[in-house]
Amino acid sequence: MTDQIKTFCTQLRKEDDSFEYARKMVEENHITREQLLKLVCEDCNLLNSMAVKKCVDYGLFSAQDLIDNGIDRNFVDMLGMESEDVLPDSGYIECIDWKAKEVYFWGIPSSGKTCALGTILAAARGGNVARSMRVEKCQGQLYQIILSQIFKRENFYCILPGRTSVDSNFAIRTVLEDMQGNDHPVTLIDMAGELFCATLWNEQGKTENLKERHKTALEEFENMLVTKKSSNPKYHFFIIEYSEDDKKYRGFDQDVYLEHGLQYLFEKGVLTDANNGLYVIVTKTDLVQRNTPKGMDPNDYLTQCLEMRYPNFLNLLNTYCGRFGMSGGLPIPFDIGEVCFQNLCQVKTERAQRIVEILMEEHHPNVKKKERKGGFRLKWF
Repeated sequence: MTDQIKTFCTQLRKEDDSFEYARKMVEENHITREQLLKLVCEDCNLLNSMAVKKCVDYGLFSAQDLIDNGIDRNFVDMLGMESEDVLPDSGYIECIDWKAKEVYFWGIPSSGKTCALGTILAAARGGNVARSMRVEKCQGQLYQIILSQIFKRENFYCILPGRTSVDSNFAIRTVLEDMQGNDHPVTLIDMAGELFCATLWNEQGKTENLKERHKTALEEFENMLVTKKSSNPKYHFFIIEYSEDDKKYRGFDQDVYLEHGLQYLFEKGVLTDANNGLYVIVTKTDLVQRNTPKGMDPNDYLTQCLEMRYPNFLNLLNTYCGRFGMSGGLPIPFDIGEVCFQNLCQVKTERAQRIVEILMEEHHPNVKKKERKGGFRLKWF
């Protein structure tokens, strides 16, 4: 790839109207139609589906050109379909007052947390690791129903959801039946994307970012995990996004929010119960093999990326697992399936099935585990 093409791709990703920029560059002969088609087909997430549809309508390339160059016909048929803000706002959570393993999902906005949860629900219903999943009446029931309509089943083609509420918590009350017929009551709790952000903003005096709804989300957090916490086992999954670049949100890098959030949970006494599990889910790892430098093992490459961007967060996580006898500690690579044109997806549940297995595992707390020394190496690809 020439420097000119690399510059074009970099700028294209930054443009608000990527179609208009691509059209202009083609008509000014900075790039040919054939080169644009090749770039779109080699990196099918270079443009979103609406921009690709505009390229087809304008005649920069055709739908058949996309198919002939390896794009799945099902994705081509879905061109122009936009993500919608279909997920509901939440009702208030007073406390978790029923017997069930509590599983909390944490992540900053746009980390892939909602899509990860949708794929986990699809894996739980798929019949491969759990025989069945029942959902009982609860505060997050409508949220679960809508997510399950989007991430319906293995190989289902869907439009990824648009904006999700970044200041709402959802509690989904489920019962997973394993292959031996045993029931595992599990409450899946999707924590507000801006919850960790709000604690940092509050401490740093960035009160202009804090709204009344953030205070409500923090109050619910206190209810569930501090003042009115249950005696149920509690597992925490931190969602981080694999990315080539350091991801910022409202002025801070993702790792800053994650480190602060983990420390916040520790200071609140949330991480001191040996019945807990502490895990990291790394989303969007379907991009790893494409981005791995030639001649390098993708497992080594992903390990290197995580150690470079999140070294202290991962070390803290491992320290707490060892100190308090919690299960987990190592990152779990994850993807939701084949994503094309940024918002279209063919759902794949293979990696989500591992999370469902963890949800059904019986954890026997240790008095104390040895802390892992040195780094880690993922073996996944």
